[in-house]
Amino acid sequence: MNSNFVLDAQARRLVLAAGASQQLVLRAGATVVCVDGSVRIDEPATGPEAAGGLPRAVSVRVNAGEGHGLAYGGVARITAIGRAEVLCLDRPALAHRLLGRASDFFRRKMAETRKNPVGALHKISK
Repeated sequence: MNSNFVLDAQARRLVLAAGASQQLVLRAGATVVCVDGSVRIDEPATGPEAAGGLPRAVSVRVNAGEGHGLAYGGVARITAIGRAEVLCLDRPALAHRLLGRASDFFRRKMAETRKNPVGALHKISK
């Protein structure tokens, strides 16, 4: 399994007509990249900048070739300003990331402990 498979499984491509909007549930740290056109991204802010801890929306305009990282998880609304094409790259869950790191660790350890079969053939031929 290659590492690109994880990224492809977490990516979503959206084509939005002029004025259309789409609501997506994304984790904190997700990235929205505008490939074509222009979009407005509204995400809920529940951090220290929300007055009195009340949730409010943070609105950002993203043009073609630009991206926006979501600081807070939750429901994000993406609204097209004209026709737009958007990639949503969601961050993998914690368990998925830990499993990937553990498998990389064991893969490296197995490669270090594996004997070189070509070396054995070389010793026999001498």
